Amino acid sequence: MTARRGPGEAGFSLVELLVATLVLVVCLTGVALMILYGTRLGATAREATATTALAKAQVERLRVLPRVAPQRRLGGSLGANLADHFERQGRYTTRWEIATGPAGTQTLTVVVIAGSAHGPSARLGVLLR
Repeated sequence: MTARRGPGEAGFSLVELLVATLVLVVCLTGVALMILYGTRLGATAREATATTALAKAQVERLRVLPRVAPQRRLGGSLGANLADHFERQGRYTTRWEIATGPAGTQTLTVVVIAGSAHGPSARLGVLLR
């Protein structure tokens, strides 16, 4: 004998199953996009940290040099690679500009640019004695 089901006990219809599948696909797509965005954001943050650390290191290297060193001479450019005022370290380019500052000091501005055109860059300015 087979048991008969009443009208309220029929189970899921094909339309309900398709709607549930569509909701699940939309939710999973949203989660996948959030993971992708988080990964990109993490990579950008690591790149920004690296460029800032390189800028700080370059400031310290230049700070300990005597004023007569070629790298400490007045001049330089933040937009072009000029002799004695830029370095390449892997995929990073570091440029600096030195100008006369107040009371016998020098103003030093260092820019570190990541290899990609859209990557983050760091800019740091200090006074040197």
